[in-house]
Amino acid sequence: MKLYENIQAHRKRLNMSQEELGKMLFVSRQTISMWENGQTTPTIDNLVRLAKIFSVSVDELLKGEVDSQRNKANESYEFNFCGEELKEIQRYQNTHVYKRPIVFTIVTVLLVLFLIVGKAPDLLLGFAVGVLFIGTVSNSKGILAYKKAWKSNSVRITESTYKYEIFDDYFEIDIFRSGNKTKSYHVKFHDIENVQPLKNHYLLQITGQLFIVRKSDLKKDSAFYSYLYNNSTKITQPSTPNGWKTASITLFVLSLCSIWFALLLVGYASSKNGLFTENMWLFYTVMPIPVSSVVFGLVAKHKGYTYKKNVIGGMIIAVLLCIYGSFVFIL
Repeated sequence: MKLYENIQAHRKRLNMSQEELGKMLFVSRQTISMWENGQTTPTIDNLVRLAKIFSVSVDELLKGEVDSQRNKANESYEFNFCGEELKEIQRYQNTHVYKRPIVFTIVTVLLVLFLIVGKAPDLLLGFAVGVLFIGTVSNSKGILAYKKAWKSNSVRITESTYKYEIFDDYFEIDIFRSGNKTKSYHVKFHDIENVQPLKNHYLLQITGQLFIVRKSDLKKDSAFYSYLYNNSTKITQPSTPNGWKTASITLFVLSLCSIWFALLLVGYASSKNGLFTENMWLFYTVMPIPVSSVVFGLVAKHKGYTYKKNVIGGMIIAVLLCIYGSFVFIL
């Protein structure tokens, strides 16, 4: 077979469109069409890229015969997922979707309460309430859009069959629906961006998409395990238990608010004795809050849970409290 015939045959073997192959090579669909019609030939660089995409050598691409069964898979799996099974993935997704809106709401509500207690000007209080309202509406719309998308995706997933074929340094994913192949992916192991280990599944993030692998179906010597062992940096930290998450968020928010608490204490004391600067030492009285956040973060790190926001946030707030509290000695 000639080069242009090999390019077309390999592309069809992987169930790729000309446009999909063009995107991988950063060339147009028309360029791929001209290669396959023999009107033009790929440059040396593009030949090398084509060989890598097709998992063949350049010599094979130039001269070899294409056999759709040329490579025999080392492992082969078929996955069908039910709605009950997808709840684990949904819980993981919910953690990321709801986390930011919850933190935003808590912080802005505390800010509004602080401004009310501190008898802030109406303009400033109105601005804070406006931020809370707009943020709440925006977050609510985002959550509703996520729920709608998840419902649609879960139906599509449960109605599909996912076939994984594992080769030496790559794997192929074929997606079937109603007995027809709808999509096909050719993935090099090094193209995996991230792996999230859940209780019963692995979530593989590849080019921004998530693919599910059921742990119980994998062979003991599966190439997936070898990949995970050799690429530990691509594995996200294990999911934090709900109790730890609650404690982490609570301490983080309280740390951020501790400066406001200290200001309220100073303001209250100053209203009694009229000495604002002399009361700045009260900033030290709320120091246990950010310190507790730091200690909690270090313990969470030791257990393999998320910890950075507690440690970094707690240390920053503790330093600020020390600076403000020291004004009583400086001024």
